[in-house]
Amino acid sequence: MDRQVGYPVRATDVQGPFQILQAVLDKRPFFYPFLVSLVHDLTGYRSTNPFWLNTLLGFVFLGFLYAVGCKAGGRKAGGVLLVLLAGGLPLLAQQATGGGCELLNLTLATGWWWLVVKYLERPDNRAQDALVLTAVLLALTRYESVLFLVSTALVLVLAWWREGRVLFRWPTWVAPFLLLPMFWLNRAFSADDSLGGIQSLGADTPFALKYFPSNLGHVLAYFFSFDGYQPNSPFLAVLGLLGLLGFVLWGQRVLRAGVSADGTELGLVMGAFGPLAVTGFMMVYFGGQFDHPVIHRLSLPTQLFMLVATAAVAGRVLKLPDRGWNWLIIAAIMSLVCWSLPVMAKNAYGRDYAPAVAMAWRREFLVQRPERDFLILDRDSTFWITERVAATPVQQAAARKAGLIFHLRNHSFSAIYVFQIFAVEPETGTLKILPEDDLGADFELEPITEKRLQTLELARFSRVVSIREGGAVVSRQDFIKPVPQGFMNPEEQEAAKRAYLDRWVKELP
Repeated sequence: MDRQVGYPVRATDVQGPFQILQAVLDKRPFFYPFLVSLVHDLTGYRSTNPFWLNTLLGFVFLGFLYAVGCKAGGRKAGGVLLVLLAGGLPLLAQQATGGGCELLNLTLATGWWWLVVKYLERPDNRAQDALVLTAVLLALTRYESVLFLVSTALVLVLAWWREGRVLFRWPTWVAPFLLLPMFWLNRAFSADDSLGGIQSLGADTPFALKYFPSNLGHVLAYFFSFDGYQPNSPFLAVLGLLGLLGFVLWGQRVLRAGVSADGTELGLVMGAFGPLAVTGFMMVYFGGQFDHPVIHRLSLPTQLFMLVATAAVAGRVLKLPDRGWNWLIIAAIMSLVCWSLPVMAKNAYGRDYAPAVAMAWRREFLVQRPERDFLILDRDSTFWITERVAATPVQQAAARKAGLIFHLRNHSFSAIYVFQIFAVEPETGTLKILPEDDLGADFELEPITEKRLQTLELARFSRVVSIREGGAVVSRQDFIKPVPQGFMNPEEQEAAKRAYLDRWVKELP
């Protein structure tokens, strides 16, 4: 809305126009927010624009996946198979209807893989520039996607070796300078350990080999869950894991062929290094638990690898005839209809994600109050600000008590609401407010409505009734009601109109 790199945390409309008072630099790269800002520029600001952008990216991704599948399988049936397998992945449907950057990252990774194949088939300056700049965009979309830069460098060196010459134009020279914002962001990220959120999962370091066995178990728990609480596709898991084994064996043979290898096959193998590096990165990362509701999305590069490996093994290792491809496509359709669609309709994995449930409830609360003339105190104040509602985080509100007293006393807002989350003590049933949602003892709150987010966790909307400052208490007062002026009969109304008109005429120059 304001074309600034950062997310807003405090905003108000007390001076008339809605204005952002404070924004915070996010730890994530900002290519996706930049694209959202372009949608705002072209269509007008709407809080739903990120969802429309991801809807469009879903079709672009399937187009790239079809192209890569055709290359991997050696025929159009490979592209059709991969589109059906991806369409049967509930996680992909969730991302295509969400507002995150994961689908953009997946789309760029798929397009990058296709460019690797095209470049090694016929190396030229144009293909190289497209490949390098796509890798830069990947690095500016998600932080772990910087690993695609390493894979891109390997592809360039291999292509130059095969060609016996070095290809270099100005876009390739300029590319490293385009990465400077990512390194600046990394410096800011490294200066504050809390941005990584490692404390939330009880980790003491973000990367370690000790996480590998546990993360591998979480991977298997995600891929082979049959209760509907994971946005997975067991059919894709079986095909993909078998495909990975065959792809690794076949890839070794292609790499040993060196410069004499077929360009398409070499591109498919070299393109796998990007998703493979990200997968390895996730296995030694404290947050690499694919079956965790917050972490599901990080499995998408791994599942892209599984998809392409499936088509490559079917087309280039097993060399399936038309009948074999037809059976695979029929099985993918059956998996889509019999498993994926019921799981998507049930949406148990979505309802199991407490942050999404809380966000949906915030939206319901807002819909019931279309006037939007209130102030909300909420840890996740950004949601309200995107809807142009005055908001501030709870902790900052507690520190700015004098300002809230001013607004409470002077009727700046129709009401001051607070959104808080409570943990339930299972032994006693006592509600214990989360520390980050605690306003302190000086705020008197009147509960309005309450909702269970998940077992032993409740969320509550309350109204600020009074605030204590020193020995004084400032209470919320009802708005002043207009003083009744009485009623006029029709004759009195006409006489008043004539008197007004006569007075107005006498005052003319």
